[in-house]
Amino acid sequence: MRWIRILVIAVLILGITAYAMRHRSVSNLAAASLVDHAFSPSWSSNEQVISSMEEHLKRDPNDPKAASTLGEAYLQRARESGDPANYAKAELLFERALKRAPDSVDAMLGKASLLMARHEFNKAKDVARKAIDTNPDVVATYGILTDAFVELGDYDEAIRTLDIMIRRKPNLSSYSRVSYIRELMGDVPGAIQAMKMAVESGAPNAENTAWCMVQLGNLYLNDGQMNRAEEQYQQALIRFPNYAHAVAGLAKVASASGDLASAVEHYKLAMDRIPLAEFAIGLGDVYERMGKHEEAKAQFDLVDAIQELYRSNGVSVDIELALFNADRGRNISQALDIAEKEWHSRKSVRVADVYAWVLYRAGRYEEARQMMQQALRLGTHDPLFLRHAEVIFGERVSTR
Repeated sequence: MRWIRILVIAVLILGITAYAMRHRSVSNLAAASLVDHAFSPSWSSNEQVISSMEEHLKRDPNDPKAASTLGEAYLQRARESGDPANYAKAELLFERALKRAPDSVDAMLGKASLLMARHEFNKAKDVARKAIDTNPDVVATYGILTDAFVELGDYDEAIRTLDIMIRRKPNLSSYSRVSYIRELMGDVPGAIQAMKMAVESGAPNAENTAWCMVQLGNLYLNDGQMNRAEEQYQQALIRFPNYAHAVAGLAKVASASGDLASAVEHYKLAMDRIPLAEFAIGLGDVYERMGKHEEAKAQFDLVDAIQELYRSNGVSVDIELALFNADRGRNISQALDIAEKEWHSRKSVRVADVYAWVLYRAGRYEEARQMMQQALRLGTHDPLFLRHAEVIFGERVSTR
C-alpha cells in the first residue's frame, strides 16, 4: 500500500501548489508579468553577443573566455530588462569558466560584478582583490574594488583604489566613480565636472554613456538646476529612445515642477521598459500627492512583489526594504532589525541614513540623532539625507 500513500501525498502537494497559484496576489502577478514582458531595447547589441556566445559554447563547451563573455552578457541583459533571473545564468557561466581556468581574470571580474549586483559587497571585494593579485594590469577590476569599498563604507580605501585606476586609465568608468565619491563628500560642482568628463570620454553609441548623462541630470536636479537636468535626460533619450532611466529622470523633473500628470506618464513608460522598484515608488508617491490612494497602494504593493522577485534570485534588498517600510510606518520592528544588522556589516553613509530614519520612526530619537551624524560625516548634500536630518534634528540642516 506504500504506493497509494505516495500517490495521496503527491495529490496533496499538487493541490496545495494549485491553490497557492490561484491565490497569488495581484501585485505578484503584475510584477511577474512586467518582467516577462521586458525585452532588450532596439539599440542594444547585447542579444547578438548572447546568441553568438551560446553558439560558440555549443561547439566548444570548455572555452572559459566564451563562458565569461556570455556571463557578462547575461548581466547586461539583467540591467537592460530588469529580469534578475539572468543572474543565476551568469553565475553558472562564471563558475564554469573558473572551474576550467581558476586564474581567469575575466571570470573573476564577472563574478565580482555579479556579487556587486546581488549586494554581496564583502565577497565582491575579496574576488576583486584576487583578480588584481592575479593580474594587476586589468584596470576594470579596480573599479569594482572601489565600488565595494564605497558600499562597505571604507572611503579611504575606495579613494586609494580609485586613484590607481584613474592614473592607469582616465576614462568614463573612472571619471564616473570620481563623480560619485565627490558627490558623497559634498562637492557637487566637482561631481558635476567629473561626470561631464565621463560623458565626454564615453563612446557615442554606448549605453553606459547614456547612464552617465542620466547621472549628470540627477546631479543637476539635486542641485536645483532643473532646466539643465531636463536637458541631460532629453539628450540621453535622443541617443537611446525610451531609455528607462532617462524617462524616469523626466518624471522627477515633472514631479518637482508640480506637473503630476506628466510625472505619472513618464513613470509608467519607465516601468513598461524596466520594472524597477524605484520607479514604482516614484509613481506611487506621485499618486499619493494627487490623492489617488488606491493607485498609490497598487504601486507600493508592486514594490513588495518586485523586491521579492529580486530576493528569490539572490539579490539582497534588505536595506531598501527597511527604508521603504520606514517611510510608510509599517513593519518598523522588522525594519529596525534589518537596518541594525546591515550597519554592523557595513558602515556606509547610506546605510547610516536608513538606520537613522528607522530609529527615528521607532521612537528612538537620541540614537537616531547619533546615527544621522554618521550619515552626514562626509558632508553629503543628498536631498534625502537632508530631509531625514531636518526631521530628526528638528531644524533645517545644511552641510554647505
